[in-house]
Amino acid sequence: MPSVLCVDDDRAALATVTRALRAIAPVVAASSAAEARAALGPEIAAVVSDHRMPGTSGAAFLAEVRARDATIGRILLTAYVDAEVLMRAINEGHVHRYLTKPWDPRELRAAVGQAVAGAEAERERRRLAAEIADAYARLRAVDEMKTRVVTLAAHELRTPLHVLAGTVEALAALAPAEEARPLVETARRNLAWLGRSVRAMTDLARFGRAAPPAADALAPGARATSSATEARAAAASAAPLCLGALARRALEEVAPLCAARRLTLTAEVPERVPARGNADDLQHALMHLLLNAVRFTPDGGRITVAVDTSAAVTRVRVTDTGIGIPAAVRGRIGEPFFTATPLDHHRSDPIAFRSGGIGLGVAVARAIAAAHGGRVTFESEERRGTTFVLELPALEPPT
Repeated sequence: MPSVLCVDDDRAALATVTRALRAIAPVVAASSAAEARAALGPEIAAVVSDHRMPGTSGAAFLAEVRARDATIGRILLTAYVDAEVLMRAINEGHVHRYLTKPWDPRELRAAVGQAVAGAEAERERRRLAAEIADAYARLRAVDEMKTRVVTLAAHELRTPLHVLAGTVEALAALAPAEEARPLVETARRNLAWLGRSVRAMTDLARFGRAAPPAADALAPGARATSSATEARAAAASAAPLCLGALARRALEEVAPLCAARRLTLTAEVPERVPARGNADDLQHALMHLLLNAVRFTPDGGRITVAVDTSAAVTRVRVTDTGIGIPAAVRGRIGEPFFTATPLDHHRSDPIAFRSGGIGLGVAVARAIAAAHGGRVTFESEERRGTTFVLELPALEPPT
């Protein structure tokens, strides 16, 4: 329970102050600054000190109290109006309030009550701030560990993946029997999918963790790691490219997957859409958005890719007639490793309806867009579908 420390070398005056304040809080009495120093503990929320004491003035003692614990309320009692000393003590923050003798008991109780309440509030604020700082430090440690695990996992998977891919290509070159060709194609398709998952892991580590998205849109990360800064610099110095050509290549790659699910794939892509950046990264970003649409659109649905350019922005829209995104989870879309699909809906077939994936596609697309000075946004309506938009700075064609 918070207590009040009263200090006065006049024992009769000390007893009077103690009696007046017992209704406010437990009171610890000290007849000298030395006794008061020994009595200072974590339970003391306010100190009421006489000013004129032998050896140490009340103002000087309260300065010591402040240096030891600035949350403690500090009140000075004086029978002398030494204006210069009092104003200096107040201005320097050693004294919160002073009362002149003879003091009014009600005024003293009110002042001490406010001091105790203020001390408790400040201590609670500091406790909460320390808890928040500790929680943030632990979250950063977990995030760094997650990034390390992802990087190591991607590194460990990449080597056997390359070996498997080379082995499959060698088998295909041996002209296997007709009945073996579908097996080789199945192996190729699954190797390609595994390769995209590994690429997503390495992209996540390369571009750095993006900041959590807003509830209605995904914006570029506000904080960037050194790797993200390097990626931005690389994108800024990349060669011009045709975003329309990238979109058409991505459509060609996803077309067999759509055919397997009876999804209608429609393209509204101009012939020339100039842009600047890393063509490989941008195509991967678009592929992630397309594959996301494939996963969450039921068989027989439609996926449309449209590209348009304004004076300042080029937009690639991926629209599906899928199940939409529940309002409750829209604020987490784009968060690494988050997927709105329950674990019991996860499928071994990566393009099955609502298969979910590993929750990196939109996060990586957002990081790639941010590295190119753009962003990824989305609009969604449950049971009606979703539109993801990859926005990039427009590049005027040379005249």
